[in-house]
Amino acid sequence: MLTPYTGLWEFAQAAHLLRRTIYGPSRTRIEQAVAEGLNGSIETLFSNPAVDPPIYYNFDGDPAAPNGTSWVGLPIDNNNLGAIRGNRRTSTFGWWLRRMYREDQSMIEKMVMFWHNHFVVGIEGRPNMNWFYLEKLRNFAWGNFKQLTKEITIDQAMLIFLNGTENLSFAPNENYARELLELFTIGKGPVVAPGDYTTYTEQDVQEIAKALTGWYAWTNNTWQASFLSFFHNNTTKQLSHRFDNQQIPNAGENEYKNVIDIIFEKDEVAHHICRRLYIWFVNYRLTPEVESEVITPMAQILIDNDYEIRPALEALLKSEHFFSEDVRGCMIKNPYDHFYAVFKSLDGNVPDDILKEYTFWKYIHGQSSNLGMKLFEIPSVAGWRAYHQAPNFYRDWINSASIGLRKELIQKVNPQLNALQPGLVGIDPLSYIATLSNPQDVNQLLDDLIELFYPNPLTEEQRVFFKNILIPGLPDFEWTVEYSEYLDDPTNDEIRMAVSEKLNDLFSAMVDIPEFHLS
Repeated sequence: MLTPYTGLWEFAQAAHLLRRTIYGPSRTRIEQAVAEGLNGSIETLFSNPAVDPPIYYNFDGDPAAPNGTSWVGLPIDNNNLGAIRGNRRTSTFGWWLRRMYREDQSMIEKMVMFWHNHFVVGIEGRPNMNWFYLEKLRNFAWGNFKQLTKEITIDQAMLIFLNGTENLSFAPNENYARELLELFTIGKGPVVAPGDYTTYTEQDVQEIAKALTGWYAWTNNTWQASFLSFFHNNTTKQLSHRFDNQQIPNAGENEYKNVIDIIFEKDEVAHHICRRLYIWFVNYRLTPEVESEVITPMAQILIDNDYEIRPALEALLKSEHFFSEDVRGCMIKNPYDHFYAVFKSLDGNVPDDILKEYTFWKYIHGQSSNLGMKLFEIPSVAGWRAYHQAPNFYRDWINSASIGLRKELIQKVNPQLNALQPGLVGIDPLSYIATLSNPQDVNQLLDDLIELFYPNPLTEEQRVFFKNILIPGLPDFEWTVEYSEYLDDPTNDEIRMAVSEKLNDLFSAMVDIPEFHLS
């Protein structure tokens, strides 16, 4: 069973929970979780905040929406089609990264990214399609998996991405039916015979494809897919022994719902999605013990709750297993987790003008895309390799090129921000350490930063290395003297810059060691 966690609830445990469930938890947010306790922290993480839609931030070419207003749900003027599409898409990217930065209470942004990695779609189609797809993911973040699957099946972005609009009665297209089974719901088991994959067969792919015919994603200003009955296969579809030889009679525009209901009758659907959640939030090592002690009871909770995600996920996040030492620090941060672990954890400020802020987040999106995590451009319908591809899994985020690009992105942050709003934005090391418990004590300062940055303790040699950045070979009191001089005369540029540069060097060194890449 998923034994509930009953151990210590201190900074280390709260930090572990938040590193896995929100982007870049700050020290203040972690201390809030400590005060809330485990149960209170979980309740906060499952809160569902109201969200404003994206806006144009540097575009006046859309007669339906001036700069600074939202374009969501509005038609596109075909006289300026390309520019409007491009600016709506970049607005979506800026909006999404802004949400990751600004949401520090709920785990909803991690769940939206989980579902984006699970129900993969591309940038094809119109921007409103992408936006409404994201809204589905948000609305069902920890809601009903079965209902989300039904809605995604006729989602316009998905119909375009996996050729649903080309799935016609006289020429069935099997792309979506295959991924619906192999990736989205029941999963592909070992091959036991030609065309038989333990959980489904090629016959099931073919028959389900027929059952899903007739749906079309419009490229004009209609926001929902349409069912065209004359393109629908109205025969009775015969499934294989893997689905108990059930038949799917013609049900017109409701037939897709019947398909999903039949698939979800199989318990392996629950096991498959629980494995995906486990890899996303906990570890990629699905050992026999994990299968029996975590995945199986988690799947049963899911089944018992008619595929509502929250009860099963909540049991996982409250479990003894989740807080075990071998799980803490086993994950390599993806590019967004890595960036926000620096910028957001250190209370980085963004421009206070929303249009400039969007510009900044669009810049960060472009830089992060070079690190292999492009939004709406996932390289495979199976998702990012880090969450499904053995044997590397999370290690796929790190290679000789990406390690340098990660560092480069962090180094670019302050110059890019200061170009937008000089002196008012970025990471201010002096302002940040003033929020710590005792910044005048060099050892306490290091303790506070180490427990914020790293999931596991560092060696004494590493601590000495960091201390020498602040007081190279000097007694501890030298830092107290130097920092006190700054506090006594904070307007003295020479003293302020000397302390600030040392802290910047310290932060740079601390986020540059391998341990910082772990979560």
